[in-house]
Amino acid sequence: MLGYPKLMAAALALAAAVGGVAASSAAAEGPGDLVAGSAVNGFPNPVTGPGSTRLTVEGARSGPAGENPSGFVNAVGSFGSPMTAFELEGPVTCLRVEGNKAAIKYRFAKATGVAEGLKGGGIEVFIEDNTPQRDANAAGEPQTAAIFNEHATQCDDPNMAPFSTVREGNYTVADRD
Repeated sequence: MLGYPKLMAAALALAAAVGGVAASSAAAEGPGDLVAGSAVNGFPNPVTGPGSTRLTVEGARSGPAGENPSGFVNAVGSFGSPMTAFELEGPVTCLRVEGNKAAIKYRFAKATGVAEGLKGGGIEVFIEDNTPQRDANAAGEPQTAAIFNEHATQCDDPNMAPFSTVREGNYTVADRD
């Protein structure tokens, strides 16, 4: 499986999931849905790690029905031991917002470290804006390009995601239907 154990792939999915996304000035006026911010979380345990990741969403936007998605996502982390660092980043291919929750798919235009074999693939991450309480997130499994391409523009219902509270950071999710 891409040159590293299945456990690493599962941990990478969790890393991207619990990496979090924190609020920026995303609450700007205008039509369409919006998600932005950056946050840090640990994995396999969201609080104690030993791994951690920072997931940053830069201006993920779409029309109210999810049309014309845009934006950028970056995940940087480590599994908590030597030579386990990774970075994944790329453009948003899908955005679905339901109230204070969002599903975002993004393609790995860049994949380095233990995630290098995933370049061209992608992942779906889920964001929950719980302001003023701590926010939460989740993720699916990272996918190779062949698998990701089949459904890159179809986001799942964010209400069905198994959310975990982030360690630090904040999200902004704006549902503008």
